[in-house]
Amino acid sequence: MIVLVFAIGVGLVAVSGRLVARAVVVPRLALKQHLREIREYGFDSPIEARPASARERIKQAFKAAAVRTGRFVMDKLPSVSALSRGELGAAGFYDTPPELVHGYRTFAAFGLPTVLLCLLMLSGGLSLLKILLIVISAVGGWILPSFFVRKRGAGRLQEVDRRLPELIDLLIATVEAGMGFTAAMALVADRFQGPIGAELKLTMKRQSLGLTMEQALGEMVERCDTAAVRAFVRMATRGESLGVSIGPVLRELSSDQRRRHRMAARERMQKAPIKMIFPLMFLVFPALMIVLLFPAAYTVLHSGI
Repeated sequence: MIVLVFAIGVGLVAVSGRLVARAVVVPRLALKQHLREIREYGFDSPIEARPASARERIKQAFKAAAVRTGRFVMDKLPSVSALSRGELGAAGFYDTPPELVHGYRTFAAFGLPTVLLCLLMLSGGLSLLKILLIVISAVGGWILPSFFVRKRGAGRLQEVDRRLPELIDLLIATVEAGMGFTAAMALVADRFQGPIGAELKLTMKRQSLGLTMEQALGEMVERCDTAAVRAFVRMATRGESLGVSIGPVLRELSSDQRRRHRMAARERMQKAPIKMIFPLMFLVFPALMIVLLFPAAYTVLHSGI
């Protein structure tokens, strides 16, 4: 009898313990499952965070040091001009802050002379020529990064201007077919590659994030500040704000852009002879004079006259 009562008591204690555990643990498990479903909603699989590799950590640390250095130089030496966001945007570096490029320029201006100095010290003492090379390397380390950024930006802007009449022709076809200007821009943005394609995709992405079409095109002008892009954006925003048909305006703009390109081509053609003077004078003529005069000079010197 005592054994039966003891067994019943143990069973009741086990049941009560299970009920208590279930009352405490099950809601927590259900909450975790619910949160997991919320995180995974709309995705095929959750993205697991992976630890950064040593190379990525070094790259991030170097980038952070460059940003701090560039900000320090910009604060302490405001007279030293830095690249603007417009110049970086023209080069396609949309997410690159000016402080980062300024920091890279500072590292190059100090790093290249230091490396060159160490190499020259290993090869011997310093001379006037070696000191001149060190100074040139410092100046080159400071100038070359900004030069390449501006050169890349000029090339991209030239490519945008070259492809702009083609963009306007496609917009004319879509607008006159009955589409709105915003829908036409979204349709033709995927048809272009290269710099103009990147600019159009970024403009439409900004517009989809809540900006008006006028604001998105205004940002495009800040990145691609050329006469052709300004004229295109001005005509487009004016037609949208006034509510008039934009097709005839774009057709006139396309003809004007092609006329500008022909005039620019003639201007470059007229400048070509002037630009050829310098290589002719300093490269071709000296070699030609050596070839023509050396036989006569050699004959005169060895004839005893």
